[in-house]
Amino acid sequence: MTGPDPKKAKPAPRDAGEPGSQGASATPIVGIDLGTTYTSIGVVVGNKVQVLARDTGARFTPSVIAIPKKGEVIVGEAARARIATDPARTITSPKRLLGRPYTDREVQTFVGQQPYRTKAGPDGTTVVEMWGDDYAITQLSSYLMRDVRELAEQRLGQPVREAVIAVPVAFDVQRMQAVRRAAQMAGLEVASLIDEPSAAALANRYTPGFGGVVGVYDFGGGTFDFSLVDVSKAQFRILATAGDNWLGGDDLDNVLAEAAANQFWRLHKVDLRRQAVEWQRLRFACEAAKRSLTKTESALIAVPEVLRTATGMIGLELGIDRATLARAAASLIQRTLQVCEHALARAGLRPKDMSAVYMVGGTSRMPAVTEAVARYFGVPVRTGVAPDQAVCLGAAIHASLLAARRARAAAV
Repeated sequence: MTGPDPKKAKPAPRDAGEPGSQGASATPIVGIDLGTTYTSIGVVVGNKVQVLARDTGARFTPSVIAIPKKGEVIVGEAARARIATDPARTITSPKRLLGRPYTDREVQTFVGQQPYRTKAGPDGTTVVEMWGDDYAITQLSSYLMRDVRELAEQRLGQPVREAVIAVPVAFDVQRMQAVRRAAQMAGLEVASLIDEPSAAALANRYTPGFGGVVGVYDFGGGTFDFSLVDVSKAQFRILATAGDNWLGGDDLDNVLAEAAANQFWRLHKVDLRRQAVEWQRLRFACEAAKRSLTKTESALIAVPEVLRTATGMIGLELGIDRATLARAAASLIQRTLQVCEHALARAGLRPKDMSAVYMVGGTSRMPAVTEAVARYFGVPVRTGVAPDQAVCLGAAIHASLLAARRARAAAV
């Protein structure tokens, strides 16, 4: 895995939005955050780094693939909209399976909860069976990367053939090779792989107060990573990393959905978990309530018309507040802190040896998460750049540094 080398590659310091342009005429190297829940693509143009947006303004593409009929593939928001109506033809969170043996206990648990059929492929990894065809997870992941590559080509008005891709720190050689294969299938050459916390650190490097030994707490939709990075000199030095590939916001959605389903069972003796469409609608509602609670004190988990009775349709409505969400998330948050403990132990550091912790990933926006991290570390907890954009921005910055290095080498 290749990380950033700011000492060799970065230009004279400017503000955080100006890492160095690739130039409008140069073939661009983009940065991709292939997330469990969302995928995004960024680039540096005209000394500005940005996450590219669609016509709708959306900067994040749901990491969802739908195959509604033989030979037809739908990606992103349109695919996500089908989860609640056609879950047996819709694949979510393929990153969790990417490069992992089908026989892994965690993989078996995950695929056992899915409404579609799976099996082991020729290489021992997961294959999804749909409409009589087999789809490898690398192939499904390539659809996501091809989609954002095409977005970049539309926005930049030129071909995009090379990318820096961010990956979790817990990815082993096999999983990184799977990322490279997926990129190649998407028409992309991998210029470099960068671990997600290093990318986030790179994105935050010009944030006021960014210095010393910092922790990067990256709580995403499907993975959790924590890194200790010495940023006291021009060249970042990774002191220790630790991660959990099966810990993210998706797991909290499931916890909330389980609790809501249990309450519905107690009232109506109907188990929503056994009804694929209703279960997915419930998970959607729980995710929406969770997001709402980052800004409000209370929310409603609402799924209309989930049960037909003699007197009409019955919906599910369950009020939830921040305190309830915090209790539901407590064990998951504690697991993240245990990962942090492992990284600190590897580095031989204590929390007080750090200058700050930087929050990265959409799940880190939860007040309960921020409060728990602040209590545990006892050092400033900072946001810096937008948590859900930091990894993508950092990958794009690293791409621009590679392009600048090549340009200098070519000029010699």
